[in-house]
Amino acid sequence: MMLSKTFRIAAGIVISLLFVIAAFYKIRLGDFLVALLGTNLINLLLCLFFFCTSCLFRAGIWHITTRPLKHVSISTLFGGIMVGYMANNFLPLRAGELVRAHYLSARTDIPYPAAFCTVCIERVFDVLSLALLLTAGLIWGIRGLAVDKAVLAFTALWILVVTAVFITVACRRLNRPAEKSPAFMLWVRYRIKEFLGPVTNLKQPKKLFSLTLLSLAAWAVNYLALLVLISGAVRNSTEAALLLLLFINIGLLIPSSPGALGIIQVAFWTALAPFGVTKETAIALSIAFQVGLYVFTLAMGLPYYLRATLSFSLMPEYSHKETGQS
Repeated sequence: MMLSKTFRIAAGIVISLLFVIAAFYKIRLGDFLVALLGTNLINLLLCLFFFCTSCLFRAGIWHITTRPLKHVSISTLFGGIMVGYMANNFLPLRAGELVRAHYLSARTDIPYPAAFCTVCIERVFDVLSLALLLTAGLIWGIRGLAVDKAVLAFTALWILVVTAVFITVACRRLNRPAEKSPAFMLWVRYRIKEFLGPVTNLKQPKKLFSLTLLSLAAWAVNYLALLVLISGAVRNSTEAALLLLLFINIGLLIPSSPGALGIIQVAFWTALAPFGVTKETAIALSIAFQVGLYVFTLAMGLPYYLRATLSFSLMPEYSHKETGQS
């Protein structure tokens, strides 16, 4: 198992290295430095402001999914999101999602499986929002987005449908009275039921509608963040920002080293190239964007993380009575 984990980390580093090489291959270093030093700091600060706003919307999503489990303040949930982004910048393979769940469990005593499920729910709505944005881009007909990429949207929607059916069947099965089973199977059944607990609490259409609106709002604000960042460098920035948003988030699906180094650079380069942006300018914008996010998430997330680590030793333990074992 340790070998498998080491292999995944090594593979992520190699993938990032290949993307870094592709991004900086034949780049004119002088032009790159000029573009980097010419970064509009006001636009970068506005970009970070909109990013922070999107995190507040995500805290609202988390508030809805955690409400049936325990009342958690928006401040605590916002801190968890910052801790997750901070962890993604320092840990490989998007491990920040696991850190977010651990943070929530440590701060609130919500069982870890249920905490992780609330994070997964948010990611499901992210996939749906990404599919809708991709469809909108195809309808809009923006440059750099081929029509055959509509397959991505339909694939994402089919994944959502299959996932919803599976979860529904699993929830109904788990709600049936437990039959005589070995202790280990009872333990597994309990943990799965615990994990799916937050999902069973989202049956009301009003909650689903609210989650959808908040998810779309978070993505819309992320779009505004990229729009203000590239507005001075791209002529048709409204189309370019949408394509960039799609390319960044599709790229983040690729396992890589901490911070998706190299992935972000190639996403900026390939998304902005159809709009006449030079490779040097695109890479410079990506570096400014990443450095800004590193500093912002570290400054915001570190205090919350330090506060959470004080209670890590108080993580709840599951008794035999809770798991149905004797």
